[in-house]
Amino acid sequence: MKVIEIEGKSLDDAKKKAAEELGIEVSALNKKRIEVLDEGKSGIFGFGVSRPARIQVSYDVLTKDIGEYVKDIIHSIFKKMGLDISIVEFHEGESKVYVELESSNSGLIIGKKGKTLEAVQFLVNLIVNQQNNSDKKIILDIEGYRAKRERSLKSLARTIAAKVARNGKAFTMEPMNPFERRLIHLTLQNDNRVTTRSEGQGIYRKVKVFPKRNG
Repeated sequence: MKVIEIEGKSLDDAKKKAAEELGIEVSALNKKRIEVLDEGKSGIFGFGVSRPARIQVSYDVLTKDIGEYVKDIIHSIFKKMGLDISIVEFHEGESKVYVELESSNSGLIIGKKGKTLEAVQFLVNLIVNQQNNSDKKIILDIEGYRAKRERSLKSLARTIAAKVARNGKAFTMEPMNPFERRLIHLTLQNDNRVTTRSEGQGIYRKVKVFPKRNG
């Protein structure tokens, strides 16, 4: 637990400054432990301030928003890569941070089958969460790539399921990350023609699609 003391022309002004200091909205600040040290005192007829208002805010380091730090790290990484990017959408929740990027080099940033984007995302998560003692999952996307990839994988899964059901032979897909493998399993879980299983280790782990045998 950490504590900060903030002064302002009024209690509302002090709360606003405290929210800015912590990088959160005032509405979120009101959920934290706030102690009024001094309500302050205005000058005669409301002109001037003879004594500022002071508040003390206690907050848990683990729940502190990490948005600005995430943005700084992202810009720093891509600058070192020699690539210009802009953040066009940003959402921070209790457990996830979603960042949508835009760049004239989007294809280069995505890489073959999204591997460069995944590598950068892994690096951002590693740096941010170690430095901030946080366990928030940071998700990087660029120009809607992840939604397109998801649609493509679902379509591929259904195509492979039809092929396996038709010729009766198992089919092993290419290595995928955990999210993509789970997507394949979920897409085919209600297909009564086939069943799926993950095989292999680490980055070489793949999904294998088997035909269901009658009886």
